Amino acid sequence: MSLNNTPLVSICIPTYNGASFIKETLCSAINQTYKNIEIIITDDHSTDNTLAICNSFAKKDNRIKVYKNSYNLGLVGNWCEVIKKTSSNWIKYLFQDDLLEFDCVEKMIACALKYNSNFVICDREYIFEDDVMEKTKNYYSNKLPKLNLIFKSEHLYSPNEISQEIAPHIFNNCIGEPPVFLFNKKCFSENDYPGNYFQLIDYIFVLNKILTNNVIFVNENLVKFRIHNSSESSKNKKVDSSNKKAFNKFLYVQHYEKIQICNEIINNPLFKEIKKHIPIKDILAVKKWYVYESYKNHGFKNVISFYKESKLNDFILDNETSKYNYVLYKIFKLSFKKTREKYSV
Repeated sequence: MSLNNTPLVSICIPTYNGASFIKETLCSAINQTYKNIEIIITDDHSTDNTLAICNSFAKKDNRIKVYKNSYNLGLVGNWCEVIKKTSSNWIKYLFQDDLLEFDCVEKMIACALKYNSNFVICDREYIFEDDVMEKTKNYYSNKLPKLNLIFKSEHLYSPNEISQEIAPHIFNNCIGEPPVFLFNKKCFSENDYPGNYFQLIDYIFVLNKILTNNVIFVNENLVKFRIHNSSESSKNKKVDSSNKKAFNKFLYVQHYEKIQICNEIINNPLFKEIKKHIPIKDILAVKKWYVYESYKNHGFKNVISFYKESKLNDFILDNETSKYNYVLYKIFKLSFKKTREKYSV
């Protein structure tokens, strides 16, 4: 295929203080076997030398366009801003610490065109930096569902098929991070990133897409997702219990967002097909498990006040979850064992 016969693909790299890995990331972008690309970088006021590194690459490669945001937009704001700067219809996210295999764009856009699909997902592997704990490695390597066991063949998956396949895994991010997606910009809306999610915002984005669009799965590891202790997801796992504002944010991203997923499966029409494959009693049991786990890990009195002030207080707090002691937790843990194993929670 000549360059004139291939669609332009925008590799979108939103950056913020990513100097440690951005060179390697940019090399994986500029060395793609698919040549009709533009590389769009929006920097969100980095305080390290990320911007300088990106500009040095741009001077040597005219496919690279670097923009500095007029003010700090935050994580999701920067994800949206980078798409606004693109010239093409096809969007390929690449985050500042991740890598693309050299034939990633070529294989994903080929699938999109072959199946006339606006959304393509590939598999990924993990790069663990030396500072990552064994518990974290085990979570990513063994607990998270394997994509190639969910989508077992390359074909056009309908939203109904996807709902059936992902239902047993819905309580974990069973699809992956934005760099595993290639999608048509006409499918994109900033509303796909609802403001009531932070840690799970990428998961909610992809659920908004795959539960409403036909999707192709490329059964190859075309992306390398880097795990390190300075990543945004790792920062969200640290807590200062003496600082109420910080503690409440921690509870929100580590526990409340998971409970929101339970509520959405029951009440959001987007999940109507998912709900056909999961009994309501199981969803409520998972919700109870999340609530009890937060009590056990952070103290009943500390946590229940947060839930009482939340928008989902009526959903979260019932006759069982409004009280807690360790004996109740142990009894429920034993009775909930099969359900926990079924949904990997």
